[in-house]
Amino acid sequence: MKQMPLTIDILNYGLELSMDFGENWLQPINERLSSVFPNLSAQKLEECHLICKTVNKMGNRYVQENPVHTGTEITFIAFEAFEKFMLNKYHWVSAKNLKRLYSQSCYYAYK
Repeated sequence: MKQMPLTIDILNYGLELSMDFGENWLQPINERLSSVFPNLSAQKLEECHLICKTVNKMGNRYVQENPVHTGTEITFIAFEAFEKFMLNKYHWVSAKNLKRLYSQSCYYAYK
């Protein structure tokens, strides 16, 4: 049987799952992803999980390591710069997921 490839839709759905708060916060996405895409092999599910985890870490790190100093205040890098950086590495990330990842990355950087 031919393995189902990781499409842009699957990767974006996985990324959306990886950013869940609540009981699924920071939990593997494999099982939840397989309920929507039952034809994905265990290997592809794990691959998607690892890709999404990497994207989250990259976004979080980029915001945290690039603060903007304005006088005595520290703010976050502009969304446009974040978007350009992330899309250069992960061209498949949807606009919706980019906005959510930026928001979460700012939240984590603030903490």
